[in-house]
Amino acid sequence: MPVEFIGANPNATLFRGETKAGFVSLWQADWSVRGPGVAVLAWIEGDDTVRLLTPEPSLGGWLAHAFSRHFPEMSGLPGISEPVHCEIREWRITAEHVRAKVTGEDGSRVAVTIGQPLASRPGHVIDWQLGTNVYTLTNMLTFCADATLEIDDARVLGRTVVTGDEDQLSSSAFIATHETWTRSEPG
Repeated sequence: MPVEFIGANPNATLFRGETKAGFVSLWQADWSVRGPGVAVLAWIEGDDTVRLLTPEPSLGGWLAHAFSRHFPEMSGLPGISEPVHCEIREWRITAEHVRAKVTGEDGSRVAVTIGQPLASRPGHVIDWQLGTNVYTLTNMLTFCADATLEIDDARVLGRTVVTGDEDQLSSSAFIATHETWTRSEPG
């Protein structure tokens, strides 16, 4: 079972009522089979595609298509665009707070914050089918009460959704750190 990714993957889905108003996923590869680096996937209601901004197009494309497009948070969203090279203006991911700003060569701008931790717990998923590959995922999940998303300098009007009770609290905004994806070998 080869390890393919070690790093972080904070996410936030903002809702307006029952409708998804915006989505953002940050990838920070401290180590991966495609090298280290970062990538941002972002979408707002009305966009024809999910934007993919990254200084490392090969890494960003792999993260987006091998992992993100299969995640439940992407359900109902359009396809992912080709990678757009970007400049990282700010990038900070800790277990309790996220703040990132990137500017794409095409002029796109994405800014995100995730914070106000509510609960943390280890995550462990075995035999997660992602496309044609099967993975084991381990991470530390911190569920948060607040997230903001700005795309092209316009703030997404939406809110995080917190569900569950104190034993199994969940939120549509979370910070996944100490994340490791291990691919299962065909048996």
